Amino acid sequence: MAAMVGLSATLTMSGTATAESVSEDAIASQARALGLNAAETKTLQSRVDSYLVGLGGTQISANRIRLGEGAVLTLALPTATGGDRHPSSAASYTCNYKHFCAYSGTYFTGDVIDMFTCAAYKIPWFGDGSWINHQTTGTQAGFRDDEFVVRWVDPGAYFQDEIADWTWVHYVTNC
Repeated sequence: MAAMVGLSATLTMSGTATAESVSEDAIASQARALGLNAAETKTLQSRVDSYLVGLGGTQISANRIRLGEGAVLTLALPTATGGDRHPSSAASYTCNYKHFCAYSGTYFTGDVIDMFTCAAYKIPWFGDGSWINHQTTGTQAGFRDDEFVVRWVDPGAYFQDEIADWTWVHYVTNC
């Protein structure tokens, strides 16, 4: 039953952006407030669009996507040189109590999926990243492969991995 609930939650997060998405004017205004120039804003929006195609969800700000009712994806801000502002944006992202956070980069950098409702969430990354299980004490997260089979379960909150291989992980069930 729990697997079916998780699968159902995962399936509801795939698809396209909903009509609730923020307007282009609001995104441009938010991007300016974040200190982004026009080229950086375009780069960021391109990344947002790519995530929306792969994960579905609703764009709720210039660099944030709501994934169903239980998670938010926050994108690291781009720089003028084409990289991401890992140290200043995502590294300072706080994984709050009762949350599980998956990061695209090692040492809690890059884009982050902040999961706060019990469900299975698609992990769109390949290669090394990181994660923090900051849920209630003892709550375990399951790491699933492309066939939705649990291949590893963490020891329980609080636990973290600074260098985690996302290559084989296609979903995380955060509870």
